[in-house]
Amino acid sequence: MKKVLIFGSTGSVGKNALDVIRKAKKDFRVLGLCAYRDIKTLYRQIKEFSPSYVCVRDEKAAMELKKELNRGVKLFKGEEGLKEFSCISCDISLMAITGISCLKPLLLSLKYTQRVALANKESIVTAGSFVLRAAARSRTEIFPVDSEISALSQLLKINKAVVNKVYLTASGGPLLNHRKKELAKVGVKEVLSHPTWKMGKRITVDSATLVNKGFEAVEAHYFFNLSYKDIDIVIHKESAIHALVELGDHTLFACAYLPDMRMPIAFAFHYPKRPSLFKRIDFGKKLSFTFTPLPNKFFPLLKVILEAGKRGDNSLAILNACDEIAVGHFLKGKIEFTQIIKVMEYIFQHYPKSKIKSIEDVFFWDNWARIKTEEYLKK
Repeated sequence: MKKVLIFGSTGSVGKNALDVIRKAKKDFRVLGLCAYRDIKTLYRQIKEFSPSYVCVRDEKAAMELKKELNRGVKLFKGEEGLKEFSCISCDISLMAITGISCLKPLLLSLKYTQRVALANKESIVTAGSFVLRAAARSRTEIFPVDSEISALSQLLKINKAVVNKVYLTASGGPLLNHRKKELAKVGVKEVLSHPTWKMGKRITVDSATLVNKGFEAVEAHYFFNLSYKDIDIVIHKESAIHALVELGDHTLFACAYLPDMRMPIAFAFHYPKRPSLFKRIDFGKKLSFTFTPLPNKFFPLLKVILEAGKRGDNSLAILNACDEIAVGHFLKGKIEFTQIIKVMEYIFQHYPKSKIKSIEDVFFWDNWARIKTEEYLKK
């Protein structure tokens, strides 16, 4: 029975991970649960899964939860508590903390776990080389939980021949059929109405701008040592085929499953086993898998992210922070959807270029970008 730590258990990915465990209770034991401040959801999870360790990053919420906990449960609180929680030995760590705040616990956890199921893009986008080197030193496996990157990893495990090109698929999000002049008028509710996936709010907005797909291309570059010229993106509205690999003779291999985040999570948890846990694609019904070229002019931020990835400097750390702040303002109704694009293009054109030489540099430029983005948006 494998012992599992869940970082970000009350979020969308964390809940899906617990459902994977729920369907395979003989294979896994929830050793620890970590959340930011949603103690109501966390308490329900504690009652069901009986973890030995619990971490709440918001100290006030932690003290409220402490009143309800049994004596046998060890509670960690605040950022110091998160560090201690990250050093608990386990078989699998699911890293589903959102944003760059996942980076430090991830780097710590690599030393104390055999496998990381990584659901956090930002840690690879902003510090991919540092994370992968740390994993190699600790001899810890990292399994990407992002659906497209997980699909790509599965295809590359099967196909050992020389890869000519890889394709990541994109649904195009809820705004694909909008005209450019209509985008300034779209509201939060419309942007969050993703046609195929149920995800967190920021990643759903990033799917509408295709920033999310740019970040996935960066992940593919780091995880599989791929040149950006060998990574392509195509529109696939059904979200059933998640990635394709083209070999040297132009043969294509596709990885397909229903748009359900539990599938890549289950792969990361169970590999090399593949138990049947969730719904299969039903070929007894009429199916249609469509592919169309990416309308690049409609998604200017994808080009920005890819250019930043090719530069290999501090721009990815800056753009990630800028995107988080801008999306936050949009979700609060403070700016229009198109202003997310404007601020990111502006910051990308005016940032001071610098090499990232340490993890401290990542956090320095992350903070710089947050300040500059706030200043721009206030204008």
